Amino acid sequence: MAGKFHRLRSVLKRWNSRNRLAAAADDDEAPAGLHPVYVGKSRRRYLISSRLVDHPLFQVLIDQHSADDDPGAVVVGCEVVLFEHLLWMLENGDPSPEAFDELVEFYAC
Repeated sequence: MAGKFHRLRSVLKRWNSRNRLAAAADDDEAPAGLHPVYVGKSRRRYLISSRLVDHPLFQVLIDQHSADDDPGAVVVGCEVVLFEHLLWMLENGDPSPEAFDELVEFYAC
C-alpha cells in the first residue's frame, strides 16, 4: 500500500511540474492593453492596464526599482499586500499629486 501511495505522489509531482512549465511559457504573453508587472521579493506577476502603468505614482515606483533588475522587466519593489492596496487606491480614488512623495515612501521598500 505504501508503495502505491509513493508512486501516486511521484506521478502527481511530475504532473504538477509539467503544468508549471507550460504555464510559465504562457505567462510570457500578455493580452493587448495589459502589461506584466512583477511585485515584491517573490516576483508575483500581475497584468496591469496601461492606464495604471502610466500613472505618475506608478511610474515613480517602477523607476525606483528598475536600476536593480532586468531592464526588460517591470518590477515594483513593495510587498504584494501593499501593491494590491495601491492598485485599489489608483482604481477607486486617484491620489492628489501633493501626496505623491508620502505615498512613494509608504509603498517603496
